[in-house]
Amino acid sequence: MKMTLPRQLWLLAWIAMGTSAVFAAALPTRHIAVSARVEPAVARAGETVKLVITAVVDEGWHLYSLTQKPGGPEKTTITLAESAVVGKAGAFTGPEPKRVRDTAFDMDVEQHEGKMEFTAPLALKVDAAVGKQKIEGKMRFMLCNEQSCLPPMTAPFAAEFTIEPGAPRAEFVAAVSTAPAVEAKGAPEKFGGQADGLGGLILLAIISGLVSLLTPCVFPMIPITVSFFTKEASHDRRRALQLAVVYGLGIIATFTLVGVVLTLLLGAGSANKFAASPLVNIGIGLLFVAFALSLFGLFEIQLPSSWIDAAQSRAGAGTVGAMFMALVFTLTSFTCTAPFIGPLLVAITQGAWFWPLVGMGVFSATFAAPFVLLALFPSWIARLPRSGGWLNSTKVVMGFLELAAAMKFFSNADLIWQWDVFTTPVVLASWIVLAMLTGLYILGKLRMPHEEPVEGVGGVRVMFSLVFFVLALVMTPGMVRIPPPNLIDSYLPTPVALKQQEKLTWSDDYAAALKQAKAEGKNVFIDFTGYTCTNCRWMEISMFPQPEVEAALQKFVRVRLYTDGGPRGQENQDFQIARFGDAALPLYVVMSADDKEIARFAGMTRDVKAYLEFLKKGL
Repeated sequence: MKMTLPRQLWLLAWIAMGTSAVFAAALPTRHIAVSARVEPAVARAGETVKLVITAVVDEGWHLYSLTQKPGGPEKTTITLAESAVVGKAGAFTGPEPKRVRDTAFDMDVEQHEGKMEFTAPLALKVDAAVGKQKIEGKMRFMLCNEQSCLPPMTAPFAAEFTIEPGAPRAEFVAAVSTAPAVEAKGAPEKFGGQADGLGGLILLAIISGLVSLLTPCVFPMIPITVSFFTKEASHDRRRALQLAVVYGLGIIATFTLVGVVLTLLLGAGSANKFAASPLVNIGIGLLFVAFALSLFGLFEIQLPSSWIDAAQSRAGAGTVGAMFMALVFTLTSFTCTAPFIGPLLVAITQGAWFWPLVGMGVFSATFAAPFVLLALFPSWIARLPRSGGWLNSTKVVMGFLELAAAMKFFSNADLIWQWDVFTTPVVLASWIVLAMLTGLYILGKLRMPHEEPVEGVGGVRVMFSLVFFVLALVMTPGMVRIPPPNLIDSYLPTPVALKQQEKLTWSDDYAAALKQAKAEGKNVFIDFTGYTCTNCRWMEISMFPQPEVEAALQKFVRVRLYTDGGPRGQENQDFQIARFGDAALPLYVVMSADDKEIARFAGMTRDVKAYLEFLKKGL
């Protein structure tokens, strides 16, 4: 697939597949054949033999190497069952992988195609029984092609060989190392910035931290930071410096601590699970709404009185407040920082501590630095003459931006829970309205209850109001399905097929569709799809509306089965796996009215002619 998506969504998709082990266990190992042999086939007790695992993958498919770095697709692993004849098993090595840049993960991935062999030395026990013996094990892998990926699967293997009588021969006795697999080049596997040393890791962390400042999780914290420190330290520069340092160190400490704790408690995918949680997204959305109302002047955000009373002095209370703000910043930013910290957290679960902690420390320090400056800045602003009016207007404008950010997080939860409320048109419409209201507010046409009317509109106000009016204007075409600019479109929820604009109607019950097909003398078209499946959305929005494709689909009884969520998601996935031996999405199948398969088409395609040929087989 060539479409560009926020990396968080791709990572969520991989996690979803990775946690589907129970279904992968039931999935036949299609598109691959796995076998094993022992060399030499006849050996003696105490000697060293070589176990060779051969995998042959169908053309167009590939799996990932033994040394695939964390943070991307699942690497291949080989495990051996306990054996009465094998004393020590060495690490498996494989052929030189094909290295490909994967834009979805923004990393290089290592692939194997066609026929490949993985080998490991095995030291036979000196008391191994003479006669025919067997070594068994399992190979776990993930298969992908250009259109789709299958969930990780496990293929068993067994290799038979013979142990003959006699003492071990010196030429067949070798030391066996159990060191983990290394890259085919022979260099030790390197993690993250280790590939370029400490300097490379620090540079990557700094760049990632700066980019994170522009994400919808982090940017909305700017106005609330200004508001908090304006109140706490507007007349005391020394106090401002103290709170700013506490705030910055608090961000670094809590960010690193939260990351490590989540990883140790919930596993390496905790950051992604945290980011994907509907409850977390709703919580952050509500938090931003509260921030917005506070910036509008409806109330002040204060620490609980018990917290303040517990502090021994006013300075202590301010310190607690700064630490609390740092914790809030950490929790909200976690949903947008998974692309960088995900691989670091994986390394922690594998026993590596130094590099991940350095990476997270530098990363958090980088995006904490601007907030430390903002914490100092309000004390300078407060000393400027007549600063109150324009500073209050700035806070209100930022409040509108907070509401826009809240809509983004509500739509994330909607996408997972399938409310179909915060869809792309709804979110886009809310942003247009908020942009218009912001422009009108800047011009003085709107004001908060506690504000005085604006006396005169200068050139600066007109200029800033035009920015928001133009922003509303460029977003408006999106309401009629003309994509807005990419920068805006990238923050919109995954497009949902607009039912009110679809000419095709769909059933969600396969049994009912079969009955209808018999009554009407038609065949059934099954669309196995998913709520979080980007390729599925592309087909529904770009392929199905094609005139010839739409005309062909009109001749079927159509049923759309979601397999990744909804009240019947599990049932639909079980049906897809049991009946068609495939769990990849999208999958399109044409069935006769008497429940017999006629044709199937797996994955996404941009070739209208090829898709039409598939449909015509079922007409």
